[in-house]
Amino acid sequence: MRYCQGCATIITRAVDATHWGPVMDRKLAAILAADVAGYSKLMEQDEQGTFERVKAGRKELFEPEIARHHGHIFKLLGDGLLAEFSSVVDAVECAVALQGGIADRNAAVPEDQRFQVRIGVNLGEVIVEGDDRFGEGVNIAARLEQIAEPGGIYVSGKVAKEVEKKLAFAFEAMGEQRMKNIVEPVAVYRVNLHGQPRRRLLKARGLRSGWLMPAGLVVLVVVAAGAALGIQAWWKSSGAAVDQASIAVLPFESLGGDPKWERIADGITEDIITDLSQADQVLVIARHSTNVYKDKAVDVRQVGADLGVKYVLAGSLQANGGRIRITTHLVDTATGADVWSERYDRSDEDIFAVESDVTAKIANSLASAGGAFRRSQLKLAQHKPPNSLTAYDTYLMADAVALTPVGGVTKDGLIEGEKLFQKAIELDPQMARAYVGLAYVYYLLGGKGFADFQESSSKMMQAAQKAVELDPNNHLAHAALGQPLIWRGESAKALAEFNKAEVLAPNDADTLITIATSIPGLAEGESARAVRLAERAALLNPYYPDWYNYSFYIAYFYGEQFDKALKYVRRMKGAGPIEKVYVAMIYGYLNQPEEAKKAAAEVLKDDPGWTAEKFLTFSGGFAMERETELFAEGARKAGLRACATATELKDNPNMIHVKSCDKERAKGASG
Repeated sequence: MRYCQGCATIITRAVDATHWGPVMDRKLAAILAADVAGYSKLMEQDEQGTFERVKAGRKELFEPEIARHHGHIFKLLGDGLLAEFSSVVDAVECAVALQGGIADRNAAVPEDQRFQVRIGVNLGEVIVEGDDRFGEGVNIAARLEQIAEPGGIYVSGKVAKEVEKKLAFAFEAMGEQRMKNIVEPVAVYRVNLHGQPRRRLLKARGLRSGWLMPAGLVVLVVVAAGAALGIQAWWKSSGAAVDQASIAVLPFESLGGDPKWERIADGITEDIITDLSQADQVLVIARHSTNVYKDKAVDVRQVGADLGVKYVLAGSLQANGGRIRITTHLVDTATGADVWSERYDRSDEDIFAVESDVTAKIANSLASAGGAFRRSQLKLAQHKPPNSLTAYDTYLMADAVALTPVGGVTKDGLIEGEKLFQKAIELDPQMARAYVGLAYVYYLLGGKGFADFQESSSKMMQAAQKAVELDPNNHLAHAALGQPLIWRGESAKALAEFNKAEVLAPNDADTLITIATSIPGLAEGESARAVRLAERAALLNPYYPDWYNYSFYIAYFYGEQFDKALKYVRRMKGAGPIEKVYVAMIYGYLNQPEEAKKAAAEVLKDDPGWTAEKFLTFSGGFAMERETELFAEGARKAGLRACATATELKDNPNMIHVKSCDKERAKGASG
């Protein structure tokens, strides 16, 4: 048979088969079972097309991913397969990678050509007969696959228990399930991928002998062939010496359990990363990507391999009666040996002096290790530290509740954060970073419709200007100031602020991605630069948060890489009005008219009077003809109205004029 209708039944029969023989070889193995959901229906609708797509998916995705995760397929069953892994961590990593790969492939094709896969993973004893596997260990994996929802991964309790502390994915208990031909009920867990970017997985092996530190042994999700290879390739192409000037700062551990000192330990981590990111010849992994190691024990040599870095910094903080003890270690990931270690016993108000000293010691070590950069390139302590520990803690609380909350940004969180940032400023009127935080609170309040947009924009401008005034070397302040300048139509000034931000922190991932989002259309060549900055940010922050996807699709759209733009816009959680517009235009450029038409209908549902010129006016910042014409043409290809009417222009005299639209209006008037 070239294909199989009803392969779920065949899988069940295959794994139910009982094998008897004079000698039965048994071993413990992780088994992955997968099949295409609704395969029979898909075959009825388009037999040849479905067969070819499933076959291509197996050849191009399943077989290479399973091999890359050190597994092997021992049974092919039409639309399904069974694979064996010696490592259960590998099996779960592979399952997640497969679902991410399917999602990426689906994003690039029309809806009627998509298919979803169900996956089950079990850890248990299997019977070995040549290249085949039988027994309860296989049976349970197949049963788990059958009860999983399309696009889902179900694992047994044994799997969840074995990997829950080693992977960055949550496991949702689904209760005990009775399964056919299985005597005892099986505890079932669903792999909860919510909040986890669908990107390729890097290996995070079990503990090895060597230098261990508190941090998290997890799966790092990254782009393309893996963060380590990508980072090394980029830095080699840039002329930097990866082996000499690359570092990951792991989360500092707070000893004692006090929430205040837990926040401050996280703040120290962030500050050191920020300081180091100011050197243009030092690769510094962003905090979001190192934070997944928090509170667990790892082998730093594995961290070096996973993230492609030469050095790892780890530390701890302990407070007691107005005194603090900070211990730090800089470790060579090639050997696992300390480059240096230091212990500081100070007054708690001296904590910022300790930060500066630690950063300076790192700089000296990297410089002396091979001259990958000059010490003078690292602008240490040029940004102003807080004057008050209480103000600093208040600032950290504001940041946590408003800008980096676990459950996502909310109106209540932003309002509470505004109050806390203002309190931090009252405690330390010179704290530039608190003004930066306040600026982004206003950005989100206005941008999300929680407050009047014009008023919020004005407040953001004032806060960002004050931050720059207090600390001209704060890159985040310059990046924050650029945005309201765009809204005011002052493109040249906005671009100047973004340029200053990049010069001050050429390897700060969040700054780079913010710039990449903002600069397309500000000046000639900026759209191509946005793509370069976005890709560099992804390498510096391989475990990036969801909001990076917005920056990626914007950069790729204006870089005219529409297939990539579609991939990232589809990854956004909860498509808003902006995403709907870009999805419609991207499908138009990809010559998928039916998908473009569906997406355009969603745009018009939100705004029946939508035009490209009106959208561009609201967005601001589009000073260059290339970008405005690219946008307008995308609207036309999606079946949306590009040009405003003469009446609409009269009602809004400040509306952006797209050149091709002016020609259309002139032609219409003359005709």
